[in-house]
Amino acid sequence: MNPRDNILDLITKDESGAFRLLFERYYDNLLLYCYHILNDLEAAEDIVQDCFFSLWNNKRLHSFTGDLDRFIFKMVKNQAFLFLKEYKKRFDAHSSFFKENDTYEDMTGEEHQEEIELLYNTIDRLPDKCRKVFLMACLNDKSYQEIADELGTSINTVKTQMKTALKFLRENLQEEHFLSILLLLTEKL
Repeated sequence: MNPRDNILDLITKDESGAFRLLFERYYDNLLLYCYHILNDLEAAEDIVQDCFFSLWNNKRLHSFTGDLDRFIFKMVKNQAFLFLKEYKKRFDAHSSFFKENDTYEDMTGEEHQEEIELLYNTIDRLPDKCRKVFLMACLNDKSYQEIADELGTSINTVKTQMKTALKFLRENLQEEHFLSILLLLTEKL
């Protein structure tokens, strides 16, 4: 019996050391593989750890019968490419925003202050729950999960509140003001 089959056999029996064996067998190789795709060690570490966490949390391997090597490397590869896709999307949004809105550099301190006041006045008009969720995400730099935990609600409720808040802001702000909020959000996500 090869080591992969042994790990899968232990996992299906719900042996406590099986996941540790899986981690020890694959972590370094997956990290190297992911780093080769991303050329970013920190992001590669996060992705590989997230994949192991997902495997552990979802118990995906309890009934798995395929090729473990192929499965686990493909999982990491998919997450790495998803990361690159999101990174490119954010980079393009930042570049586009600064190209189209170079007028911000020409603003005086007073004009900046007026713009900030306009943004906060519009945010203050949000419904209470939406405003609270929006400010926790933007100002306190909290993830949706952290907000949900702190408010004692589901992550879907937090997503719905954010969606409502962004819709309200888009409808009540000029495009360049709304874009500055989106820029702020993408930097923190």
